[in-house]
Amino acid sequence: MLRSYAARKFLPARRVFRTGRDAKPGVENVFLVLEQNGTLGYGEASPNRYFVESVEDVQLRLLGLADFLKQQTLRSFEDVARIWSEAKDILFPSKAAMCAVDLALWDLWGKLLQNSSCDIAGFGVAKSLKSAVTLSVSHAEDLNARISEVSTYPLIKVKMDSSADLTPLKKLRAAGAKRLLVDANASWSPEQCLRLLPELEKQGVEAVEQPLPPAMDAEMEKILPASPLPLIADESCVTPEDVERMAGRFSGINIKLVKCGGLTPALTMLETARRLQLKVMTGCMLESSLLISAGAIVAQKADWVDLDGSWLLAEDPFQGPVFECGVLTPISNPGLGVALRDKPDIL
Repeated sequence: MLRSYAARKFLPARRVFRTGRDAKPGVENVFLVLEQNGTLGYGEASPNRYFVESVEDVQLRLLGLADFLKQQTLRSFEDVARIWSEAKDILFPSKAAMCAVDLALWDLWGKLLQNSSCDIAGFGVAKSLKSAVTLSVSHAEDLNARISEVSTYPLIKVKMDSSADLTPLKKLRAAGAKRLLVDANASWSPEQCLRLLPELEKQGVEAVEQPLPPAMDAEMEKILPASPLPLIADESCVTPEDVERMAGRFSGINIKLVKCGGLTPALTMLETARRLQLKVMTGCMLESSLLISAGAIVAQKADWVDLDGSWLLAEDPFQGPVFECGVLTPISNPGLGVALRDKPDIL
């Protein structure tokens, strides 16, 4: 029998986190605890307004799953996929809630088996990863300080809005930055995209993420052949069912666990992308080391890694992967490998 508990917790950011739409001092995530015979498995949801998710709705859905979970017992790895599949029908359409359940099941099963989730997924011992650090849309007075902070990191992702201001890229290059990615946040027009891509290549950008809104995916069939850079789908590719139609429109996909519903569907997306010869980026929201640890499993097979979500937090409720100078080093403990810090206030 699985006992469950879901709680909300505010995670303050290291600084005001800016996007093209707003500025926020942190994020409120929902944490799920599953217990079987005294062993605890942890899951996390980072709801996002873009996908019409709210903290209140996710917590209520998870609390409403308690009676279903009481009827379940983890006896094999097959039970992880089965329980998640049955739970997602109850939790639909909330991918964030599905993600919390899936991660808690993976974490719990790994601990019961005394094996890491990465090894259970078939990837062996998790290796260290060079992860992008995010330079968000900044006010002019913040930009120089942020560039000074991240310019020596091995991979930097620059977020852009519809203004497509190249100033951050030029300043990063002048500061000695080596590898750059751009996230257009679905804010460009087709004409703007075709004009900007050659300029971004000149600035040494490696790839561009989601240049157009998802509603304009058909336009990507014209843009992709003309692009000098790989183009990566984010908002256009949410679930495993979306991956097939990305071929011919994008060079690759960005897999985010909280966007697709957890580690189980993320691994399916990874497998499908490789079959279609699409490149893979592993991304994240603003999230704790718990979700980052799960994302690092998929990232073992990714072309680009963008898992700086917990590094952006001022307080992380979990001890997990070490993020230092742009290198993410997972911990090979049982399950997802994380442990609660001294104040277990999510229990």
